[in-house]
Amino acid sequence: MLLEQLTIHHCRIIKQAELDLSPSMNLICGDNGSGKSSVLEAVSILSKGRSFRTARIADVIRNDEETLLIRAQSIEDDNHFTIGIERSKNTTRIRVNQQDINTQAALSRYLPVTIIDPNSIELVTGSPSLRRAYVDWIAFYLFPEFHKIWQNYQRILKQRNLCLRVPSYLSALPQWTDELIKSQTLIQNYRERSLAILKPQLARLSGKLLDQHKLKIKLTSGFAQTMDDLSFEAQRAFYLERRESDIKSARTLSGAHRADLQIFFNDHLAQISASRGQLKLIAIAMLLAQSRSIDPEDKRKGIIAIDDLAAELDGDNKQRLLKCLRELEQQLLLTTTQSELIPLFEGDRMFHVKHGNVMPS
Repeated sequence: MLLEQLTIHHCRIIKQAELDLSPSMNLICGDNGSGKSSVLEAVSILSKGRSFRTARIADVIRNDEETLLIRAQSIEDDNHFTIGIERSKNTTRIRVNQQDINTQAALSRYLPVTIIDPNSIELVTGSPSLRRAYVDWIAFYLFPEFHKIWQNYQRILKQRNLCLRVPSYLSALPQWTDELIKSQTLIQNYRERSLAILKPQLARLSGKLLDQHKLKIKLTSGFAQTMDDLSFEAQRAFYLERRESDIKSARTLSGAHRADLQIFFNDHLAQISASRGQLKLIAIAMLLAQSRSIDPEDKRKGIIAIDDLAAELDGDNKQRLLKCLRELEQQLLLTTTQSELIPLFEGDRMFHVKHGNVMPS
């Protein structure tokens, strides 16, 4: 998938902008506060329905405006698409090829974007939910059926938790427990299959970015470490044994929703053993590997967007990253305040942003 043209209306300080994009590198430069990151926010909203900088869409809509509108012309395998999203504080309208569609997930399939920004280090140091979402993003693009299975799991989990909270519903707990076990067995299987594709990509990219350091990942099940048997009967016995603990907590304390992706740096947990600079490179390697994993045959390539490329990277690591990005041969959208440090090749494009005005260079 490639973005050929991006049109932005009312995104932060950008009133209106239109960018004709290169299939290779697109360098978006400007001073801090100029609006260059808002271009990547627009791409994020188009791909995911939300900004990577805030959960509140009201924060992204330009002052004194009611809605923001993002449109794009894209191409994949010689097929052209027109995609767009219009968002207000209370409503969302999504269109593909002039037809309304009902879900953000349907739009997201047209535009796999991996966002890397200074907060991406939280993928390593932050909540397990971030790492679950990281793996599930890969499964979403690899397996079309995964999203419905994931949604069904969330529904079942909600019902089981309701049984735990409301005494009059407790009689239904065994039924919802069985449904939970069936659903999370599928979730775990898709996650493991996704990791099997991710691991060789991660090994290759971490080798390029982390020199001689070793990076490994391991997916936990969301159950106690001592629980090796995840058969249906073993899980049922586990939940029965911990029934009172779940009732007391009023929520399901174990399962696929508590899984985590452990990240090991030189055989030690990365968040404990790696320096901040190394954590930054680990997160970048993981996100680049995520983007590469959505098509093992390398026919469908995701888009990579990096906000503030220079943040926390010294000169050598910055050049190593730029070399790695070029070798990926994917569409790149990079923001920077130091355009002179990033060489442009034939076919690349540069855009200058000043006071919300985006101008091709």
